[in-house]
Amino acid sequence: MAVKRWKKGMAAALAACVLASAPAPVMAASVAEKLIYGAAALLYVSKYYSALDDGAQSQFLGECQQQTGVYGDPAADARVQGIYQQLRSTGNIKRDYEIYVAPDEEINAFMSLGGVMCVNKGALDAFDDAELAYVMAHELVHGEKRHSVSGVKKQVGLTTALNVYLADDPTIASVLLANIAGNYVSNAVFTKDQEKEADDIGFDYLVDAGYNPGAAAASMAVLRDRYGESSPTGIRAVLAPGNHPATSDRVNKNIKRLYEYSGKHVNVKDGQIIVNGKKAFAGVALSGYTGEERTYLAAGRLAKLYHDNQITPASYDGSDIVCGGTSIYTVSAGEDGAAMAAALNEGIAKS
Repeated sequence: MAVKRWKKGMAAALAACVLASAPAPVMAASVAEKLIYGAAALLYVSKYYSALDDGAQSQFLGECQQQTGVYGDPAADARVQGIYQQLRSTGNIKRDYEIYVAPDEEINAFMSLGGVMCVNKGALDAFDDAELAYVMAHELVHGEKRHSVSGVKKQVGLTTALNVYLADDPTIASVLLANIAGNYVSNAVFTKDQEKEADDIGFDYLVDAGYNPGAAAASMAVLRDRYGESSPTGIRAVLAPGNHPATSDRVNKNIKRLYEYSGKHVNVKDGQIIVNGKKAFAGVALSGYTGEERTYLAAGRLAKLYHDNQITPASYDGSDIVCGGTSIYTVSAGEDGAAMAAALNEGIAKS
């Protein structure tokens, strides 16, 4: 602990020294020269963090794990590694990532600089594999699009960038920039546009990997049910901070993506699965899933059948509603499976 305090104190002292010294060349420069200095300084910072993102994965892995802890369950690790490999198998993922599970019970996942993804145990407990795959796909988009680099660069103001760029001792510049990056690990800042991009492309990653397209809306519904529309605070804010769209908006956007993916055949409105404009049925809670989750997941299976041109009339086999050789929905006690299949077929017949 004494060494850690010494390092923090040294980094703070160095940062203070750099920021306190106004660079004489800039103070005396013309407006045009100041613009040139500023552009060069920002380019220097950008290159520094891009190089850090590319070459310091083991460093950031250690820093992330030190901050979050590591959940030492081989089954949990195997689960996230398996999902990662399935998402990666499509060829959409170009970088190599380090994925690990933290013991925190909150629903959360985040992507750090260096291509390090942390997934909380709470997310594994709350989501099935397809839902978890969407959350991981969202974070992988942040990594592929280098959103962390853009975010940490915003933490470095122009004045700081100039002082770093014009510092006599390059060691001071490195210490200051590394300190900013270290603080950023658990305080990631993405813009709303970046979050929307991660949701949008994450959906493509999800379906390309063969997962249920309804899992995107289902996962956001789980998140909303746990935390509401208001943004969580603390470490939870990485997954759903104030710069994310409202959670219900994310649910609705994913329903729209599902609708488009199905060729505009399958939709969900007012809690009901809609096929070709005809109401089919709404899911009810079963086996740890909410009724809303089951509605989105059933709609997702139908959407995939339409997308793959494998839709056939639905039937009820006594336990499941089956369509195209796929179980669409497991009927629970009190539901009329035959009537549900008949209602579904009214919509399918309009195809």
